[in-house]
Parts: sequence; C-alpha cells; structure tokens
Amino acid sequence: MPFNNPLRISFYSFLITIVISAAACASAVEMNGSADGSNRGEGKGGNGNAVVVKKDAVKYEDFLVDINSYSTNGGFYQNKYKKDIISIAKDITENQDIDVSKGSMGFYFDKKSKRTDRLFFGFDIIINKDNNLEYSRFSVKLIQENVTGIIDEIYKYKFVTSENEVVGVVIGFKWMDAGTNQQVNIWIKKEDIALFLNERLTANEMFQRGTITNSAGRVILLPL
Repeated sequence: MPFNNPLRISFYSFLITIVISAAACASAVEMNGSADGSNRGEGKGGNGNAVVVKKDAVKYEDFLVDINSYSTNGGFYQNKYKKDIISIAKDITENQDIDVSKGSMGFYFDKKSKRTDRLFFGFDIIINKDNNLEYSRFSVKLIQENVTGIIDEIYKYKFVTSENEVVGVVIGFKWMDAGTNQQVNIWIKKEDIALFLNERLTANEMFQRGTITNSAGRVILLPL
C-alpha cells in the first residue's frame, strides 16, 4: 500500500481549489457582461477594436413621403435634403415623443390655390384624443401646445429658409372622435415664422396669420 504524504495531498487540494475558482470567475464574466459590471453589450474583435452590438432601430426613412408620389419639385427637395429630413424625424419622434404619421413628412402645396411652385414642408401627427373637447377647442389646444416646438426642431436645419420655392411650414393633426376621422392643418409662411423667432410676433399672432384647414381641406377660423 503506497504511503500518502499529508503535505502532498494538501498541496494538490490547494491547486484544485484554485483551478475551480478561476473557472467560476471566468463563467461569471461571460454570463454577466463586461468585467466592470457595466454590461454595455460590447466585445473585442480580433484586431482589438470594440464591436458594438446594434439593436434594431426605427427606420426613420419610413416617415418620408413616397418620392414617386410627387407631382411638384417636392421630390427634388426631398432628395436634396433627405439627410436633414430624416434627422428631423428622429429628433421629433425621440425628443418630443410625437407620433409622426408614416409616409407624411415632405413638401406640400395648397391644392386650392394650385400654386405648385409654393411648397410647404411638414408632416402629419397622430393624436390619441382623451378628452371631451369639441373640434375647434381641441384644434386650438393642439396648435398652441405643439407647433412652436416643432418649428424650433425644423429650423435647426436651413432648407426652409434657403429655398425660394419652399415658402413655409405645414403641420397636420389627425385623431378619431366618436368613430370619425378628424384633422386640422396649419399652414404658416416662413416670413411670419421669422418674425416670431425674432420676437416680433407672439405665437398666437403667428398662428392667426397662418391658414388653417379642416378634415375636408376647407379654410376655417379658430379662436386663437
């Protein structure tokens, strides 16, 4: 029967304990993320560069008008300023938590005037109506609470002011009321926007100078 040296057994036990502990630590780092506990979702490539794991993002391009639907120069301007327009869509949907209607962000003209050389940049917003306000009061509420902030976002970019054929901004609000589709649109000329931004008009004065249309496209007056 071989002699079992107690010191040798203790040494082997010590080595086994170290190996098991190291394996456990390695497993913990692999399961929990980065070693500093931040769990950033990053790893290392073979060249040592950080590899960021990208999540599925909203396709902001989906908010733009179908380029093939234009009968005006709106398609030209949309292509020219596509990067800026996508940035506006991202800024507004993320920073202001606004539900922009997909396929609505682009350049429009007043069909009643038939002036296809006078384009307004804008889009539609989907509203969840959760009050009992009648149409005119609810429309005023939407315009007063949202339009100036939207103009601020649009005017971070210069294409409305720089293009002669782009004469202003149009914002539409859509909602359901008792099973009926409702909409209000406000068309604001860039000259009036400039006066507002330079504090020569109040917001309500700018709105009053604008043209407001209803669900049927008719010009209406609101108590602004």
